[in-house]
Amino acid sequence: MKVTEKSFVSIDYVIRLPEGQTFPPDGNPETLSFCLGHGVLPRALEEAMVGMQVNESKSVHLPAAEAYGEVDEELITEVSREDFEEGVELRPGLVFETRDEDDNPVYFVVSEVKGDRVVIDFNHPLAGKDVDIEFTVKLAREATLEDLEGGCQCPACRAEKG
Repeated sequence: MKVTEKSFVSIDYVIRLPEGQTFPPDGNPETLSFCLGHGVLPRALEEAMVGMQVNESKSVHLPAAEAYGEVDEELITEVSREDFEEGVELRPGLVFETRDEDDNPVYFVVSEVKGDRVVIDFNHPLAGKDVDIEFTVKLAREATLEDLEGGCQCPACRAEKG
């Protein structure tokens, strides 16, 4: 089956940055399964998958604006050290999870520690970066009602289910 705009897919992928970094950091492909068309991955990447078949591979270059977006300065804020659990050794690069008003997980990165103040960043860690994404389609099928109504565990489908 070819990938369509409404497919459920599993891909193995590696993201490469111009500076040589990879995600996952070890450079080994990671598997991701999701329903296309729900914003799990950048739109340009999902569009590149349409028409592909299982075991087909592709490499896509995405400029920052089409990948994970530009850095939004409004998503960077300074908070008190007291907002963190006592004993946590804060340092730049640490990732934390919190919850939004709808109880969905939201992640942020510690950007800087300035005494009793901590700069945190809610931007995607790859925001502002051009990326090359290498991926292989491992599974492609039409998304089922179960995928869309309850069985799919991709972040977008879970959010739609509330």
